Amino acid sequence: MWRSNTRYPVESTLLKNIIASSRYIVSAASLGAFISSLLLLIVALVQTVDVVGRTITNFRSVVTNPKELTLVLVTNIDLFLLSAGFYIIALGFYALFVDENIDLPDWLAIHDFDDLKSNLVGIIVVVIAVAFLGQVIDWQGGSDIAYFGLAVGLVTAALTYFITAKGVKAKKERPDGQDGPPPTGN
Repeated sequence: MWRSNTRYPVESTLLKNIIASSRYIVSAASLGAFISSLLLLIVALVQTVDVVGRTITNFRSVVTNPKELTLVLVTNIDLFLLSAGFYIIALGFYALFVDENIDLPDWLAIHDFDDLKSNLVGIIVVVIAVAFLGQVIDWQGGSDIAYFGLAVGLVTAALTYFITAKGVKAKKERPDGQDGPPPTGN
């Protein structure tokens, strides 16, 4: 017969420990984001070396058509930025789920999941901006770029609103109006 007031301390403690330890599963996401960051960094470095080599050997054609070089270099910068973004996401996962005492500079501190999402949204905005810049550099004339620019502007505005609304909400929730989690008692 089942009695609702019966306590099973061993099973309860075991389950509690299993659930509490399951947060370390997210370290796989942190590792995956870190590996992604390294991969993007390596690709960007290899492409940069390749561009430098091709520019030196074909300097005359680069001087006559610098738009192509500019587009390739902007794409490389985008890869470097994405690499840094994935690194920040990896640090965020690690700091939120594995070890909150990781020593990070203040500008990189991630206090909650909303901070991590805001970082991701920031990365998305940069990717969209670089994609638009690539279209502008490659633009041959015509009105098609206006529609693309409008779409980029709308998406960027929506993402900016998302980040701003989260920041305003967080400041309203804190009694001192500062960013981040509320201060702990002394």
